[in-house]
Amino acid sequence: MLLLGNSKTDSTQPHISEIIPYGYLYLLILGIAAESIYYGVIGINFLSYASILDVLLGPVAILTDNILLFAILIGLGIIFYLFLLLVNKVQEKKQSDKRTMNLLTSWLLFMSMAVFWGFVGYGYGGALSEKERIENKNIEHNLVVHFINGESKEVRKLGNTGGYLFYIEKGQKKTSVSPIHGTILSMTSL
Repeated sequence: MLLLGNSKTDSTQPHISEIIPYGYLYLLILGIAAESIYYGVIGINFLSYASILDVLLGPVAILTDNILLFAILIGLGIIFYLFLLLVNKVQEKKQSDKRTMNLLTSWLLFMSMAVFWGFVGYGYGGALSEKERIENKNIEHNLVVHFINGESKEVRKLGNTGGYLFYIEKGQKKTSVSPIHGTILSMTSL
């Protein structure tokens, strides 16, 4: 592991098995923040309908759904890492004996904050634009939901969890939540 000003390895570094629980906690906080903000702005209490798996997989779903956000975060990570390498070289030239945070720790701290605020911003910005479309009735309905009782509704899908579908019916301004299991027979894209 590279240290700023020193390239020795540090035997006091935690083992990966000690870090994994913090990774799960971070993923949990990231999922709660991003999804709760998005759904909260459009009037849905996400945590009332979500399981722990929905919260943990939420950030992964956001990244796979929005490749631009993923690319920006990867690019930002590479640029910041190169910046840290440059700072490391400058410190080596000055032959500074001051011990500062190691390169990996600095990068992980920066990236954890960048990813967190990127997800919060993505959730809040997406929710504001969705809310504006709802209020202006400028909604593109993208799904036909076929219910078990034979009824079909043309809706705008806002999202879903493992057990619930969040949507707005055609001609409505309010959001609806429907359980998927035992209620919905099938969904067809428009």
